[in-house]
Amino acid sequence: MPSPRRGKTPPPPTAPEPDARARLITAGQRVLGERGYDAATVKEVAREAGVNQGLVHYYFGSKDALLLAVTQEASRQYLSELERLRAQTPAEELAETAFAWGEKLATDAPGTCRLRYELFALGLRNRDLTPAVAQLLGQGDEEIARTVAHVRTGHDSAPTAEDLHYAVIIKACVDGLALHHQLDKSFDPLPVYALLRRIILASVGPPTPPRASTRKPKAQGRRAKPSPRTRKTPGPRRR
Repeated sequence: MPSPRRGKTPPPPTAPEPDARARLITAGQRVLGERGYDAATVKEVAREAGVNQGLVHYYFGSKDALLLAVTQEASRQYLSELERLRAQTPAEELAETAFAWGEKLATDAPGTCRLRYELFALGLRNRDLTPAVAQLLGQGDEEIARTVAHVRTGHDSAPTAEDLHYAVIIKACVDGLALHHQLDKSFDPLPVYALLRRIILASVGPPTPPRASTRKPKAQGRRAKPSPRTRKTPGPRRR
């Protein structure tokens, strides 16, 4: 995965503690999520983590890369929970359970959602981060598609192209509703989530088998044998 830092990695100012990187990511999620990417500083993140500020640059190289690492960890936890739901939820209940869990996450974790959208904007501005952000989106699509495939087939199976299309639609709609709620607190996304759930569940069904051709093969009729020409019997000659 490309890293936005340039040059050699500077040595740590002091011997880092074994869990220093994990603590910085946890602190970054809290500080960046509450204050926003532009307002928060790496000094605040380091203070929240209880480590030397130089370790932020040692592990991540920049605040941009710290935001990427924080969002990657949040995404990893999200995908792990989705995998657990598939493994422990009966197939007939999986769709409703997964939707309810996704709605709760989008409304009860505004800080995590905010960081996600901050990263999207950053990926548009910082071309060094763009491939990593695109990879993060693709991983989310694949895991949601696996869940859709499980719902449609009743067991774990490789997602089809149609499953992936459902996943992209679901993720785009949920992201859009959560972003709307971030920007306008008077907007209540829950009724729209409920409608989205009904639309998707009414649409999702068993995988569509490939259509058999409806064109009838052309009947190759037998060619009629040409009737033998009847030779006229010459009449008597007239003298």
